[in-house]
Amino acid sequence: MKMDMTQYLDVFLEESKEHLSSLNQRLLELEKEPANMGALNEIFRAAHTLKGMSSTMGFDDLADLTHHMENVLSDLKEGLMPVNIAIIDVIFKCNDRIQSMEIGRA
Repeated sequence: MKMDMTQYLDVFLEESKEHLSSLNQRLLELEKEPANMGALNEIFRAAHTLKGMSSTMGFDDLADLTHHMENVLSDLKEGLMPVNIAIIDVIFKCNDRIQSMEIGRA
């Protein structure tokens, strides 16, 4: 039996907006300072939290997108890929996509 999550929707939306705002701010910092591991860690944390929250709420498209973001961010953190403007642009586009999803407009 699937649990009715509608009672948690307002909390989810509020917290998601906070995480998206944080993600955007830290991306701006990382764009100016590609070696800023603190900003990268905060971006990863925001994406990870959004992934978990969206999965719990049953928003599979959002969970899938944030899961892919988390994979890229993990590779950046581990030094498997360099932080560069092309990757930062892709993460900005992911952030924009999340905000354009129905959940981002609620």
